[in-house]
Amino acid sequence: MPPPTTRRQLLAAGAAAPFAASFLGHARASTVSGRLKAKKLSAVGDLLDSLVSNGQIAGGSARVAVNGKTLFERHAGKADLATGQPITPDTIYRIYSMTKPVTAAAIMALVDDGKLSLSDPVERFVPEFKNLAVYVGEENGKALTEPAATMHIGDLLTHTSGISNSWNPGPIAPIYRKLGLNAGQFIHDPDIKGLPDVAARMAQAPLQFQPGSKWLYSFSPDIAGLVVERASEMGFGGYLKARIFDPLGMTDTDFYVPAEKAGRLASMYALKDGALVLAEAAQGSPFLNKPSAESGAAGLMSTLGDYGKFASMLARRGALGGERILRESTATNMMSNHVSPDVLGQSLSRFMAFGAGGAGGGMGFGLCGAVLLDPELSDKPGVKGEYTWGGAASTTFFVVPDLGLDAVLMTQLFPSGTLPLLDMLKTAVYSAMG
Repeated sequence: MPPPTTRRQLLAAGAAAPFAASFLGHARASTVSGRLKAKKLSAVGDLLDSLVSNGQIAGGSARVAVNGKTLFERHAGKADLATGQPITPDTIYRIYSMTKPVTAAAIMALVDDGKLSLSDPVERFVPEFKNLAVYVGEENGKALTEPAATMHIGDLLTHTSGISNSWNPGPIAPIYRKLGLNAGQFIHDPDIKGLPDVAARMAQAPLQFQPGSKWLYSFSPDIAGLVVERASEMGFGGYLKARIFDPLGMTDTDFYVPAEKAGRLASMYALKDGALVLAEAAQGSPFLNKPSAESGAAGLMSTLGDYGKFASMLARRGALGGERILRESTATNMMSNHVSPDVLGQSLSRFMAFGAGGAGGGMGFGLCGAVLLDPELSDKPGVKGEYTWGGAASTTFFVVPDLGLDAVLMTQLFPSGTLPLLDMLKTAVYSAMG
């Protein structure tokens, strides 16, 4: 992984390159309507080709589907610039935080199976979280705390748990780092002994705020992964495979890339002074080895086709190819707003460029993903009810359940927010409607 990067640095990297402005042009319509015209989806391919030809990404893939049927797919550029290896349909990408919606789906599958409820206390499954404290200030260099209110499983999926991460501003991130919980690194640390160890370490730090009172992007889905393990009595990865991946035919999605597939992993790049530089080579990547902990926040690897199946399942409200992963009402609940405006504040709108590569106006937050509540408050094209999120290497996706529409874009550009790829993808897709 690249060195740890602060949230401020990540957001600062979000300044759009010249092509972004030229592609988005003057598309200011905040609502779209009409039927998708498949022939006009060539705009998605034009976007991908331009990003590659302008040297803004090494390569990538994009897919658009309606009701689970692929209407457009394009693969362009290189998976590795040094070797010239091309992007292909089976290229494997680090999807980082696009793991989070998968974790939310796993929790909701357990809700369907009667194993748990979003209102259950987290400590029911994670006794390590009994008697948590909340940071309230410092005195004479010592942290002052108060007892934490009950943290619920739903808080883990909405980032309202009070948990922070290792790069957020505030007093808790440095404590996590001292505990060995460095984002993007602890999952490969041999000293970490699975998700129970992650929870035990995390419990040594106070929460940043009382559960349910604020929104803060966090390690919370990692604890949700432990909830899945204990509620299902299976390993987290094993449960995902049995309940989601195998039924959907997601054969290349896992927490590491096995040796027989190593040649399909793309290298990761960053833009520095307008030029692509290597951030993490495919050869020797830590993701070629089984992780020390299966991260529900940022651990998965996947392909365009695999994640497209997951997105299509969500767009069809829980079912795809004759397999029902979630009840329709459960999938709808997952993609509905769960965070009140007073709790959300301006945190999400400021975070969207990094979190998903898009504008934050009119957004609420569902379970591990943003939800467009009011397209009129966004200066980018959109449809009410869009559910979206992205990953740190600039993968992004959105689904529109009312239209059965989903679109996925995969590349390996670190950090996310370097380019507004979600906005660019949405603009290209919605230009085919009317």
